Amino acid sequence: DSPTYPWPSKADFVTALLFSSPRLPFSDAQKKATLNWAKELGARNVPSLYAIKKCQKFVGDLLGQPTENVTARSRNTFYINNIAKAISHDYGNPLTRFAMQDYPEDGGKGMSQVFNGKKMLLDLPSPPAARVEGKVFFVNELLQDTSGDYFIPEHFFLSSSSVDDDVEHCEKSDAKILYALGRAVQRTDAGFIVNDEQEIIPTSMFVRSYEDIASMGELDCGLTASSVQYASLAPNPLREKAQGRMVYAVPLIIFMDDVSGNISKQWNKHHAVYMSNANLPREMLEKEFFVRFVTSSPHAAPMELMRAMKDSLCDAADSGIITWDCKDQEEVMLIPYGLFIAGDNPMQAEECSHAGLNCNYFCRTCDVGGTKEYKSSNEGYNSIFTSGNLRTPEKTAESIRHQFDAAMKLGATTKVQNAMSSTGIRDSASASILESLVELGKKLRKREPGSQATSKSEVIAALEKEFEEQLQGAALDDAINPLLGMNGISMHLDTPTKILHTILLGVVKYFWDQTVFLLEKAKALHMFQSQLESVDSDGMNAPSLNADYICHYKGSLIGKHFKSLAQVMPFLVHDLVPRAVLNGWTIIGELVALVWHTTIPDTEMYLAKLSRTIEDFLNVTAQCAPSILISKPKFHFLVHLPAYIRCFGPAIIFSTERYESFNHVFRLSCIHSNRCAPSRDSCRQFAYQDIVKHIATGGYWYDPNVKKWICRGEQVISYLGEHPEQARLLGISSIICEPLLPGEFGNMSNMLAEAVKWSDTRCAKILGTTHSSTSYYRGKSLVTSTGEQAGLDSHVIFRRSGKMSIGRIREILISLDTGTTVEQVSLQHFLFGPALHPSLFLPCLHLMDDEIVSTAADIICIVNVQHNCINSKCTDMRRQCIYQERIETARTKAVVEHRPTPLHFLNTYSIHNCDHIQMAIPEALCSTPLRVTNPADVWALAVQQMKDKKAAKKAGEVPPSQEANTVEEGAQGAT
Repeated sequence: DSPTYPWPSKADFVTALLFSSPRLPFSDAQKKATLNWAKELGARNVPSLYAIKKCQKFVGDLLGQPTENVTARSRNTFYINNIAKAISHDYGNPLTRFAMQDYPEDGGKGMSQVFNGKKMLLDLPSPPAARVEGKVFFVNELLQDTSGDYFIPEHFFLSSSSVDDDVEHCEKSDAKILYALGRAVQRTDAGFIVNDEQEIIPTSMFVRSYEDIASMGELDCGLTASSVQYASLAPNPLREKAQGRMVYAVPLIIFMDDVSGNISKQWNKHHAVYMSNANLPREMLEKEFFVRFVTSSPHAAPMELMRAMKDSLCDAADSGIITWDCKDQEEVMLIPYGLFIAGDNPMQAEECSHAGLNCNYFCRTCDVGGTKEYKSSNEGYNSIFTSGNLRTPEKTAESIRHQFDAAMKLGATTKVQNAMSSTGIRDSASASILESLVELGKKLRKREPGSQATSKSEVIAALEKEFEEQLQGAALDDAINPLLGMNGISMHLDTPTKILHTILLGVVKYFWDQTVFLLEKAKALHMFQSQLESVDSDGMNAPSLNADYICHYKGSLIGKHFKSLAQVMPFLVHDLVPRAVLNGWTIIGELVALVWHTTIPDTEMYLAKLSRTIEDFLNVTAQCAPSILISKPKFHFLVHLPAYIRCFGPAIIFSTERYESFNHVFRLSCIHSNRCAPSRDSCRQFAYQDIVKHIATGGYWYDPNVKKWICRGEQVISYLGEHPEQARLLGISSIICEPLLPGEFGNMSNMLAEAVKWSDTRCAKILGTTHSSTSYYRGKSLVTSTGEQAGLDSHVIFRRSGKMSIGRIREILISLDTGTTVEQVSLQHFLFGPALHPSLFLPCLHLMDDEIVSTAADIICIVNVQHNCINSKCTDMRRQCIYQERIETARTKAVVEHRPTPLHFLNTYSIHNCDHIQMAIPEALCSTPLRVTNPADVWALAVQQMKDKKAAKKAGEVPPSQEANTVEEGAQGAT
């Protein structure tokens, strides 16, 4: 009955909420100082630190402590937060539960979420059950529909409303209908006959469940002999386990990374595992609030943490998670499973039992590669541009067993090494056992002077005994990589390419190093800096274009810098680098804009365009730096990117920036620990933070005292909504707080103070009308349809006569009556040129002198437009004052003096609002030409150049000056 339940008072609740902020952790000393400060200022009912810790233990015990101790096979000990507890919170919390989608969705031609991907929709087993009219229908069970026919559902999925108009009783998610893919069944005297062809029906047609049919004795006739291969008349095993509850499947995204536990530069290596609920939409997955901490340790090996995670996940799946569904107000059972495993390339290689990027067969996904000589040959070089034979967990496990067989034989060191180098397989989980067998074999076979050599049979017996002791009574398959045998996970195909490291810190960084090398060699870096200072970043959402920093620390840039540079580099280097390098940057701009798409309207068209862009990019790279394709495997990894997008949805879903951002939160937990038990302290701290967040946002939990599911008190319910600053500390302010509405101007700072008469406005002059009694405020910015703010002189996409156009905002008029609504907007519009620019391959725009008047509702979004300095011949420079500490100084910098011409470019390389940009471009300008039209000739020339360079180096001669060789010197400087 307490309004602050489960806390005894509001003071205890507010203090617990403050001290549980993930990005604002408090040490015990800081907590004491804060509490003493509050007391000194006369605050009432301030709890003591002892009372806070006592209350923390009570709340933790009430909701259940998820932290468990694990001892690995190597005797390393660490802690893990039980996965079942975290998942149950998602379904008991309205913030997450009402946003979830419980079934995969057929998105038609396009995709935008992970549940639109091929793996969830087609490759994985179906979600286990569907509820219709209060009855639970399980997959692979016989049922009867409204027509009286029998049916066995094999796969449930959502799709948009189409032919069936009777959708009243269908389970829906955002007006989508739940369908079942299955087989029609006919009852005969000989038994049930199952149709050999599948069909799709809406679940709203389900009437009689398996229990209803079985209770009437209708199953006694059995199946005909020809139908046994398709179905069974046995109940689904989950029916008995669920005990009448609804059953949901919960896909999980798992991430592991190495992170320092120190705030200083001294490396204090920890391995940490996080996870996310993939039933949540992409927009919520990207938020830090929905990342769950699982385990960490500075001692245990990565695969030991993964084994503990797998065991926790499998235990939860085998037993089922009983929790409260706050959406339907009932108990449900959850079955979790792994969807894919995210991480950087070295970590994913280890998770795949792969030897890494430096081995001969460098790809963890396929078997492409070979010796350096082979990769330098025509056949080997050509193979890099396509996917090889896909690796499988079964073949990888077989290769690992083959290595153990080789360890028992004479010459084990060489044989094991050859087995690894010929396949690229190295299992870190069992590496210590393999190494001990090889070393023992060498020691036993070594003949000491004056002693008799150990017989072959004795050596084998000793090695087998050592092997059994190392396995500690387990089978070899239980000692190798635990992920190879994980249900639902095919490691080589379910470790999608990390776009941050593969693209931004990979191929973009390599081309950046090439470009810097060329600029420095030509002494043109200062010109590049001046052009970077002059670039227009409005509409890009790219704050990392500090020209002075980028040019000064050109060798130490990070992902955000490369992400910003990739969107503007063609404007900066069009007259400073060779044409091949410029072509590379234009394709990089296309590639980055494509990969960072959040919504794909036509999957097949998008993937075909992406594959074409990747192929063209690799061909241009072969022109610029032939051998970099051999030495840098990340170029080949791009070949697999379209397949990963088909499986898991837009690439932004399996990007890892959200988890790497969460590394900072983890680091803070380490810093505020006494470091005596780092794994336990981190697990307990994150567990309590999750508990506080769960309660504060309205989550349910089972109270053993009253033996029912309950939620927080009244004051706790309303607190976050009334205190947005606290919601911001928890990372959910954008979810709880109301966003600005399209057509509003934001706040009073965005409005000029004095009102103006209608006759004095630009809009009045454009329309040629007068309203003598009407006045308006002039605004500085407005909220677009996409929820972002567009200011004066911003470039926007707007609707005009049913079509999308590009314009520049010249005036914003705000209603004097409401003071919040934008009523009129004047725009200067652009016309598209007839063709793409011949060197930058961008749409050309012509700024018209006449203006038009539009409404705020027609302003869709902001876009990036650049001045066309190429055709305008903007070669002059001017000096611009430098601001320091917000003060104008006497120091100046050189910037480009743009000539006053109406010529501009629409920056289609911009990531921000790229979906709207593509819709605004005329169809004739949507496709760019291939930069390389003769790839076979380019590959052959690249191989010949590598051979010539190798021969010249061997002979001690200086190779002939070639553009490719010059560029390659800079490329090979990249790491």
